Amino acid sequence: MACRRLREVAPGVLMATSRRYATTSTVLVDGSGGAVVIDPNWDPDELAAIPADLADLNLRCVAGVATHEHYDHVLWHPGLGDATRWASERTVRDLDDHRDRLLAPLVEYLTPDLIDLAGRLRPLPDETLPWAGPRTRLVQHDAHAPGHLALLVEEAGVLVAGDMLSDVEIPMPDPADETLDTYLSGIERLRPTVAASRLVIPGHGTAGERPMDRWDADMRYLDDLLAGRVSDDPRIGDPENADLHAANLVRADRSRNG
Repeated sequence: MACRRLREVAPGVLMATSRRYATTSTVLVDGSGGAVVIDPNWDPDELAAIPADLADLNLRCVAGVATHEHYDHVLWHPGLGDATRWASERTVRDLDDHRDRLLAPLVEYLTPDLIDLAGRLRPLPDETLPWAGPRTRLVQHDAHAPGHLALLVEEAGVLVAGDMLSDVEIPMPDPADETLDTYLSGIERLRPTVAASRLVIPGHGTAGERPMDRWDADMRYLDDLLAGRVSDDPRIGDPENADLHAANLVRADRSRNG
């Protein structure tokens, strides 16, 4: 049976894109038949397709990773088994403390059994992914969400960026970030890792072969807002970004006016 959703975007890296908000699921292959599933999503049929695709490719899920605490990035499917699912310590703590609030939006999309599986995470033991595949370095920041992770598969130069560096979504700070300061600190922390990568997979959008171009585009957008200039970023023209852009303008105004 042909693979239905997952496609190879780099050696040992597979990706699927949801019909909902161009949300991406990423699979890292360890070379011995094992697979790490990152941010599987979104609708029930799409979640079910991931284990089916792995079986088609003679792969077994050996671990999962959630890049951050948002409900669309902590999903799971029973067909993926009971492999350990990793996240940052902050993400695990927030899901433990505020599970009902963080997962409440899933009622609109998922059945109760799938909601119950969501967010069952364990904290990563150190700054590398514990798996049998190539060294995969973890970078933590708070730009989009507290304890947000990015994963760099060093040998392949692939950066799984979570909800950062998107070609369709403008920078989306955490709601607690009222002045863009936290976002700026986070994206600056991410810069050396972006510079070391050759392909970026964002949480929403398409994979890009020029990761620093994505980083530069986000910084230009933020710099324009903070300087009080009108940004010409083409992503602003997408109606899906209208409310977010308006909120970012308010944040930038607070930053300028203290």
